[in-house]
Amino acid sequence: MSEQVRPDQISVEQRQQILAEEIRRAVAAGYRTESSTTTSVVLVKGKRVNHLLHLVLSVLTAGVWIIVWIIVAVAGGEKRSSLLVDEFGNIQRG
Repeated sequence: MSEQVRPDQISVEQRQQILAEEIRRAVAAGYRTESSTTTSVVLVKGKRVNHLLHLVLSVLTAGVWIIVWIIVAVAGGEKRSSLLVDEFGNIQRG
């Protein structure tokens, strides 16, 4: 059996164009692309926490730096989000 296409569905090429525009906006906002498919993408913003550096600083400061390390590990780091363009042209963020 062939899959029925509803009249309000858009083509894969149109979905790719919508996704490309959203990626352009995200890159302008400071995100970078981690992985992508034809109609979806995973975006990343921020930098990884350098745990080795924080360990060394914690040892050198006799543990005082651990407070900073915990704050940076919880609040900082990389933030990921995903975008998916469905068959109707709607953008789903996750």
